[in-house]
Amino acid sequence: MSNELRCPNGIKFAELSQEFIEVKCRSKRCGAGPGVVVIHRFTHEGSFIATQRFRDPAFREEVKTHATRNSTSLRSA
Repeated sequence: MSNELRCPNGIKFAELSQEFIEVKCRSKRCGAGPGVVVIHRFTHEGSFIATQRFRDPAFREEVKTHATRNSTSLRSA
């Protein structure tokens, strides 16, 4: 048995373990947004355990890349 829950197109929805299921949430109500990843944990029976929020390091790298690439002025002198 795989330890990941994926749709037929291969999109990952959850991590499976012996103790709980982790699901990434995209809802702003739960705190998800640019640079923030929200993970909910549930028991295999479906009971809610906890929510964790993390900074998304990929988002910070993307911001840095765009900032250095677009640092020139758009107006001509």
